Amino acid sequence: MLNSPECSFNLSLNDCTFKIKRDDLLPDFMGGNKVRKNSYILNSLPCLPDVIITNGGAESNHARVCALMAARLGIKCHLVLHGEEDKSDYLHGNKFFIESTNTEINYVNSHEIARTIEIAEKKYKSRDLDVFVIPGGGHSLDGARAYIAAVDELAEEPDYIIFPSGTGATHAGLLAGVKKKNWKTQVIGISIARQAERGVAAIDELYAPLCAELNIQHNVDDVIFLDEFTFGGYAKYNAELIKFIRELTSQTGVPFDPVYSGKALYGLTQLLEQSKIPAKSKVLFWHTGGLLNLQSARKVYDTNI
Repeated sequence: MLNSPECSFNLSLNDCTFKIKRDDLLPDFMGGNKVRKNSYILNSLPCLPDVIITNGGAESNHARVCALMAARLGIKCHLVLHGEEDKSDYLHGNKFFIESTNTEINYVNSHEIARTIEIAEKKYKSRDLDVFVIPGGGHSLDGARAYIAAVDELAEEPDYIIFPSGTGATHAGLLAGVKKKNWKTQVIGISIARQAERGVAAIDELYAPLCAELNIQHNVDDVIFLDEFTFGGYAKYNAELIKFIRELTSQTGVPFDPVYSGKALYGLTQLLEQSKIPAKSKVLFWHTGGLLNLQSARKVYDTNI
């Protein structure tokens, strides 16, 4: 059973009490929420498959976690990655670890993902191998259920839970987990890329069936997904964000990255400065990991920002 540390968090804003949930410290592969989701997904199966197939971006944390998890479990992993293969000699975490596992990889355009997965699945099944397809990012009901269970780890009911929100399973699970406990906690996802219309829809396609499953009232308005702190899209950032991350890491001793946690933490401080989170609130920041993205964000190292 995975359980990450919940620690005090040295922020001095609005006289609030801050804690941080450190999923970045979960064991296995530095994968944060991807470890939680994929562990839950595989543990929910009656038996391990011979092959797992999944998809993601060329720099996907999810893909790296699946490749390393499969290697540890002694099963094969097949990745369908959208984007161009990086053929440079620059070694960074995701590329290095994925390639070290002898995972089979297809690099495709985004519109070719489904067809490529279908072809791979048929190939392995023709060899009498048991195949399981994990949705990209672990975006599934079992991926979300991992975060329903994670809410039970919290020591007390916070007034707010703030976290990076991406494909939606983490968000749906946290929201359903809070509702299951009858807490009044506001669950606020800070978008790391998507605009609100797409983001809310992806979250609710999991949140709605989870509410039915748990016999709790569903309301799409429960989904709070803020898209004003994306800095232009996935893995995009500027000098302001990098300066902010460096200052907060210096202040707190906690590492953050510019793709996931850094954007969410920036969003949190903006909400506090705008008094959208009242003074003296109990605020939990959920660190979902993604620190290896720093190694692929060359601009952080190659310029003076």
